[in-house]
Amino acid sequence: MHKVLIVDDESWVLESLKDLVDWARYGFEVAGQANNGADALEAMRKIRPDVVFTDIRMPEMSGLELIQRGRSVGFPVHFVVVSGYAEFAYAQKAMSYGAVAYCLKPFDEPEISGVLIKLGKLLDATKGTADSPLVQLLEEPSEDARAKLQGELERIGIGDWSTVGIVPVVSVGQGELPGLRGPSIRLKMGPSKTAYLLGAAKTEELASGWRGQFPPDLSGIGIGAGITDLSEVRSAIAGADMLAHQFFLSGKRGVYEHRPYKENELNRRMSEISDAIGAADMPAIDAAFRHIAELFREDALSIRHAFRVYNMTISFLFKLGQTEETLYSYEQLVQSFRDVFDMLGELQALVVRHCRGGETPPPETKNRTFNQILQYVTDHFREELSLQGLSEQFFMNPSYISQLFKKEVGETFVGYISQLRIAHACKLLDEEEHYSIHEIAEKIGYNDYFYFARLFKKMTGKTPTQYRGERK
Repeated sequence: MHKVLIVDDESWVLESLKDLVDWARYGFEVAGQANNGADALEAMRKIRPDVVFTDIRMPEMSGLELIQRGRSVGFPVHFVVVSGYAEFAYAQKAMSYGAVAYCLKPFDEPEISGVLIKLGKLLDATKGTADSPLVQLLEEPSEDARAKLQGELERIGIGDWSTVGIVPVVSVGQGELPGLRGPSIRLKMGPSKTAYLLGAAKTEELASGWRGQFPPDLSGIGIGAGITDLSEVRSAIAGADMLAHQFFLSGKRGVYEHRPYKENELNRRMSEISDAIGAADMPAIDAAFRHIAELFREDALSIRHAFRVYNMTISFLFKLGQTEETLYSYEQLVQSFRDVFDMLGELQALVVRHCRGGETPPPETKNRTFNQILQYVTDHFREELSLQGLSEQFFMNPSYISQLFKKEVGETFVGYISQLRIAHACKLLDEEEHYSIHEIAEKIGYNDYFYFARLFKKMTGKTPTQYRGERK
């Protein structure tokens, strides 16, 4: 079970959040609670939570300060901000401090469940090898952990790290970094992401070779800042991880190193988007998105900024927590969009629809290709489908396919599949009494029974059990 700490100065909020969802269903347990930031820090050190849900406005120490100070507790923690204030400044600071979600009070079960589902996947994907000294240092940067990593560096032959430095390198893709014949420490950070610690001189030599002939089975290589203090390993690897995903912005596979970023300029543009959404000012929305796109074209921002743009824009629309929209990692961002400009186009379209009151534009004449796509989805809705898969099969831009669904059938791609699946589930519940509800969920394409049950109730107003009982 992943441990959760809930922090709020109002006891009724603590109890309502604890009782709102069945935490165990999603692999979590509420291991503690606190009424203020100081008590929360002490509780964090005692119970070592994986996730902290915290209010922003609390006496003595705010939730934002708790996030800042919580980064130094010695182990990785994910923060989810819960607040009754939908203000740009709070969302901006929470995301910039590293919060993975910004949820508005009063919360509802689907919102919190959606956050837990995605956090569970993120936590499961980032589990490392427990006996690795690098993992121990990343989880708990104690003197003992530093001593173990230092011993490992010396054992493999990087004994001069404290004078010439060690360099973190992160690769994204299915392959391995070529040329690693010398001493190095390797850590698999996910299905398609690996971190390495290399000697500084060796890194320069290898990087030259990677630039000359980039590995065909990798998308990006990030070279972090060289360090001579092992307490900086975690932040240095995080920096290399960010750089390794720069291909999402540039559209090119390659080797990436640090560059200065226009952080203040981005903050100004995000403030403009927030104001424009509040005023439903379409020209201002268009101008703000154009300016942000230009910053990305200038190579003045990183994927960390793209991640912030996405989640902050969603939070402005008060939809943070919806499982089909909230993103929690660089990998999810890369999997969801072709590149950063595809992401910006989808975000702007979402903002425009929101500001127009959610009205659906008049349907356009259906074209033959879309009819083929629609027929294929209708025939295969029980299978695992994606916009990217349809794009490759029908040779169309996935963003354009998404727009066609909204225009032609008045639904998103995911929404259309959900309608087909729930309608078929109703048929099976009516006609196939020998199938259990769990089996029906699997037959229509949902391996997560609890997600199916929530979606069924959301779309029909009844649980699957209630629906079946009424038909008998």
